[in-house]
Amino acid sequence: MLFRKTIPVLIQKIKPIISDLMFFRQFFRCMDNKKNKEEFSIPLWEYNNQTYLWSQKSPYQNKTTIEWKNFRVLTYNIWFSKNYQPMRFNGLCDILNKSQAQIIGLQEMTKNILQQLVAQPFVQERYYVSDIDGRTFNDWYGVVLLIDNRLNISNLNLINFPQSIMGRRLIFAEIKLDQNEILRIGTVHLESLDNKQQRLCQLDICQKALTHSSGSSILMGDFNFSADDQENVDQFNKLPQWIDVWTSLMGSHNHGFTFDTETNLMIKSYCTKPERARYDRIILHSQTIIPVQINILGDQPVANEEQFQIFSSDHFGLTAVFQKKKID
Repeated sequence: MLFRKTIPVLIQKIKPIISDLMFFRQFFRCMDNKKNKEEFSIPLWEYNNQTYLWSQKSPYQNKTTIEWKNFRVLTYNIWFSKNYQPMRFNGLCDILNKSQAQIIGLQEMTKNILQQLVAQPFVQERYYVSDIDGRTFNDWYGVVLLIDNRLNISNLNLINFPQSIMGRRLIFAEIKLDQNEILRIGTVHLESLDNKQQRLCQLDICQKALTHSSGSSILMGDFNFSADDQENVDQFNKLPQWIDVWTSLMGSHNHGFTFDTETNLMIKSYCTKPERARYDRIILHSQTIIPVQINILGDQPVANEEQFQIFSSDHFGLTAVFQKKKID
């Protein structure tokens, strides 16, 4: 009799322990799955002129592939700061719109700026976007791709960088440029500050993701190391067969600074010392596509204040044109 009374009491005491054990088992299993699955397929968004809303593009609704003899890409770290943001945003939109780029990679995009961007008529008319509200961000800011809606896109993927303390990620698309040419193109914001080993690891992940099968690859974004530092040599030693498009077209003597406190006085007060560096890159891995042009964007002021001129960002952007290699 005593035994029968004791059993229910024991069960009641054990139940919370079992429940806790089940919870932690599920928690660690979830963490393991998350750790193992660092690459995700994400939806592409298109604007519907009938509903006036952005909706997920069906993967089966690709348009007829257009033969692209050349195409333009653009990368821009837009600066998440709220300082002079309305003026800077208007300047940014003007730059993006006039560029007529087929693929645009943006870094330090915040949810607020993203919502303003996807409300722009030129974006709604001409581009698919990788995000409309910041759902792909790992923190309060992230990276975004805009892709010409005439292009044939088969995949859009997001990769988490393991151990990134800044929530950094890669977003890349697989695009069919013509019947024979597959292009994988991504935008990235590598780890900031004194984190060389993190950047080495992150670039290795990028190159493996973009070159895992035949085709051409372009990676663009804020690499967070100067083209004039030893790290640049070390990083490109780990990137065989990749070319830095700026150096390839402009030569190593042309520094092409994309962060420059001498020109962009707006950011001088935020820097402890004068700084001039090319942190931003467009790099290429291809046997069939060649770069034919590259330019700096956003190095002209968009407004004037009493003390200094306002630029669209603390960085300057880069835009490059590529074309298929001619076969003799």
